[in-house]
Amino acid sequence: MKRMLRRSIAILIILSLMLFSAGCEKDKDAHRTETRDKMSPRSVTTATVELRNVQPSSAQATGTMVPRRHTDLHALVDGQIEKLPVDIGERVKKGQLLFKIRTVDYRLSLQHAEANLARARVVIKDKKREKDRMQNLFKAGSASEQLRDLAITAYEEAEAALKQAQAARDTARQFLIDCTVNAHYDGVVTARYVEEGEYVKKGARVVEIMDLTILNAEMELPERYAGKIDQNLPVTLSFGSRSESVAGKIVAVNPKVNPANRTFLVKVAVDNKNGKLQAGLFCSASFQFPIRKNQLTIPSAALSRDEGYSAVWVVKDGKAYRRKVREGGITNGLVWILDGLKAGDLVITKGTSGLIKGSEVVIEKPKEKAKDEEQKK
Repeated sequence: MKRMLRRSIAILIILSLMLFSAGCEKDKDAHRTETRDKMSPRSVTTATVELRNVQPSSAQATGTMVPRRHTDLHALVDGQIEKLPVDIGERVKKGQLLFKIRTVDYRLSLQHAEANLARARVVIKDKKREKDRMQNLFKAGSASEQLRDLAITAYEEAEAALKQAQAARDTARQFLIDCTVNAHYDGVVTARYVEEGEYVKKGARVVEIMDLTILNAEMELPERYAGKIDQNLPVTLSFGSRSESVAGKIVAVNPKVNPANRTFLVKVAVDNKNGKLQAGLFCSASFQFPIRKNQLTIPSAALSRDEGYSAVWVVKDGKAYRRKVREGGITNGLVWILDGLKAGDLVITKGTSGLIKGSEVVIEKPKEKAKDEEQKK
């Protein structure tokens, strides 16, 4: 009985060892298969780096139409609005009357100032004669030094009073002139803040005029376009629901980038002599960059961006190598490269997952090309 038990145990041990050995062999086979798969060349698709003329994508921005000249006209003196012959929407010519303050009080002030000036002139003539007389008497020994000095002082005081009277007259004259305000340029009245007959204080707004013959579209562009916008760049402006677009001309580019929003101001002038556009319109602008000739180009699928730099996988002698590049821009699915590649290089466009430096690769033929070759056979 014991002999049979020992024999059974021995058989079980032998079977266990056989099963364990078979499992190890299976694991080894799986490992060999996995290793062989890793070592086998990866299938990839590639594209050739080519020289092309590329049209960079246009820069887009939005802004507001602002008149080239815009003036809020204020009352220069206190008084009642005597005349206000213009209203909103009216076109005015340079020199045309816009409004007039009641002048009666200012005319009276001017007359009073002129009368004071006339008296001051009479006084100074008298004081001059007295000064000259005393100086002559003093030289002849007939007048004391004190009398001469008193005559000179009286003349100097009269001279100061004359200057003061002249200044008062000039001020009164200017006040009378300031009662009338005319247009400084041809324009359109775009606001009227008071009505005829109202009393206004000095500095109060009365009317607003704008020169709408030239409008400036003011817009903020992102920092990435800094240094790329110049006054020769073609610009097209569009306006909401309006179907037509108009050409503009860049007239100002702020060389300073706003640190708060990382943008810079650009002004685009638009000819508006036909008066079709209004100040304050919302507009969209398209800045068209010139064609860049003979640029190294690759499909955008070949480019990857990681940790602040751009890179591609390049195939050389059947092996893949990762290479950093400096890109210039992207348009229509193509990226133009400024540095890191040369014409004729092969870059991988599909199958880069899992690649390491020196991985062996097999280049797949594009389906269309393979199909053509099959048909030729």
